[in-house]
Amino acid sequence: MSTPINKKIFGQRLKQLMHNYNETTYSLSRQFKLSPPSISRYTRGEMAPKMTTIHALAEYFDVNPEWLIGKTVSMYESEILSDDTMDSNAFFDISVFDEIRYDRPIFSNHKNGKHISLPINQLTMWGPVFGYQVPDNAMDPVLKSGDLVAIQLNTTVHSGNFIALHVNEGTMIIRKITLKGTNIITQPYNPHFNANSYNLRKNNVQIIGSVVYCLHQEEHFFTFSSDNNEKTYVK
Repeated sequence: MSTPINKKIFGQRLKQLMHNYNETTYSLSRQFKLSPPSISRYTRGEMAPKMTTIHALAEYFDVNPEWLIGKTVSMYESEILSDDTMDSNAFFDISVFDEIRYDRPIFSNHKNGKHISLPINQLTMWGPVFGYQVPDNAMDPVLKSGDLVAIQLNTTVHSGNFIALHVNEGTMIIRKITLKGTNIITQPYNPHFNANSYNLRKNNVQIIGSVVYCLHQEEHFFTFSSDNNEKTYVK
């Protein structure tokens, strides 16, 4: 028996994923070799693709295919939700990228085959996230080259946060941020890297999100104080 697909909910959730990760009907159609009008009809709830395409979309966006087709489940959980099925110890693997280019939607960048296993309840609280392998030692010793981090999509930043961003169409970097009026200062921890100041009105600065988790020798969840903007770590 085929799995029923709620076309309306599927369309809403696909549209949500496309919005979160900066996909367009054209970029997604190129990725899956589908026509842009077909993608548009999916998002409007007028038709649904085959289950093979559903699973390919779910794998691409790192979500549960049952959630994508409209079932009452978590984006990251495989069981239908009820009062006694939520397992606080359940984990979900998110893909890791080794590059996030300015000119591509996030999930069309190269996945390096690694994964970060994170608690489902934490992922649900964070909302849209993606994994990334730190390419340099600019934030050493907090973040080292090769560390795996989870980045929560969020364009709202505060001084003291570790932020992933593009500057002048370059490849994504991670820096501690200080805001000074309309200027944003990117501060590395490693003294061999330079701090830089950019004007948000004049320079091309694209904020992608905040680092919320790091895995190297130990794992760290990142939290930030809303009162004094001091960075803390919760092990």
